[in-house]
Amino acid sequence: MGSLAGKSPANTYKSLLKVADETNGVSGTASQIEDGEGTSTCISVGDDNFKVKPQSDNTTTTFEVENASGSNLLTVDSSNSVVKVGTSQVSATTQLLTFAAYRLVPSASGTHMVVGLGALEYATEMAERTLGTGTDPSTSLNSTTTTDDYTNAIFPVPYNMTIDAVKVLSSTDTDTDTTLNFHLMSYDMVADGTTSDGDLSNGVVLADGQATSVDRNVLKSTDLTIQSSSVTSGKVIACFVENETNTDDINIQVQVKYHIA
Repeated sequence: MGSLAGKSPANTYKSLLKVADETNGVSGTASQIEDGEGTSTCISVGDDNFKVKPQSDNTTTTFEVENASGSNLLTVDSSNSVVKVGTSQVSATTQLLTFAAYRLVPSASGTHMVVGLGALEYATEMAERTLGTGTDPSTSLNSTTTTDDYTNAIFPVPYNMTIDAVKVLSSTDTDTDTTLNFHLMSYDMVADGTTSDGDLSNGVVLADGQATSVDRNVLKSTDLTIQSSSVTSGKVIACFVENETNTDDINIQVQVKYHIA
């Protein structure tokens, strides 16, 4: 880095930084930092505040804090409206959502079975419920007198969120190889104080995937494909597993990594 020693201000003013308010200098109102010829930077300062705002273009590195070796510890990405933290540079609002089931018995092969939130033992803690036999789970549900059985399987979305990854661990309870299909879905849910409360509609596939040769001798790990990552607040999320082969008991854990948008 060069030195200004012995150099005239007339020759170095372009490299000098100053606040834009040349009358009051630094005050209670943030003033933009400019170079000596008046070119604005992305920084504004006041006596009690500091602001970074891109002048021309949003970037993935609008603001960065590094350790001594040059690894990012804090990054503000104004292109994607996300703040990343730590050496792994994950979103600062990253959360984990878990669906799981122990001894879930499909009602029939080729049927999408509801997976509960957390770890639930079916038959003793939660009744098995279905949502269609198509390629994907049904996009709506009006379960009338069995609506209560879905209570522990629905995640109400409190904020706009972005799905980053979905991982499934699965096994069955026999030596027979089976094929399992997985779906993570979002829905609109009625909540207007009527007898329709809990009805689901406008289903969207958020993520899906398949595991083959699943039996009790293995623990299959499957990374689902994200089909639609954005989920708006007020919707609900549900998870499903389908046994294409038979009705063997299914053990499943689904980890959803997401961040608040």
